[in-house]
Amino acid sequence: MRTIKTGLSVFVCILISFIFNRDTYVVSSITAVFTLREDMYNTLKFGRHRVVGNIMGALFSVVAIFIFQQFGDGDLVQLIAIPLLVTGMIWLLSTAHCYEGTVGACATFLTILFMIPDNQSYTYALARVVDSFIGMFVAFGMNIALPCKYKKLDGFKDK
Repeated sequence: MRTIKTGLSVFVCILISFIFNRDTYVVSSITAVFTLREDMYNTLKFGRHRVVGNIMGALFSVVAIFIFQQFGDGDLVQLIAIPLLVTGMIWLLSTAHCYEGTVGACATFLTILFMIPDNQSYTYALARVVDSFIGMFVAFGMNIALPCKYKKLDGFKDK
């Protein structure tokens, strides 16, 4: 059932992107895939971590862009600023117990810094956060609309 719900979630994310003329449906679809879990408790947990991670990555990229505007974006500035910001971001996420959000945060941060043109960085950061919310809410909706009903087998314990 989770496989079907995942496929349907990706379909809904793409459909929402088409309806609302969003530039990309990659982030919302990936967020839905990562967020959708076997039950609502885990879906909520992973959704929160994913969205918090993307928000942190976007915010830290804005900080990095500000640093580059103040000190230039030469090799030495990047060599010092980027690892320090990644370290600080991971520390904050760990402090907030959002461990599963660290990979997404780092991916968001590095994608914005290295792959998005300077004149589009802020809008991409905002779009990525919005798309994360779309994917998370689609996963929530899918778990509500099609809840998994399974019976635990005797002798098997949850870890």
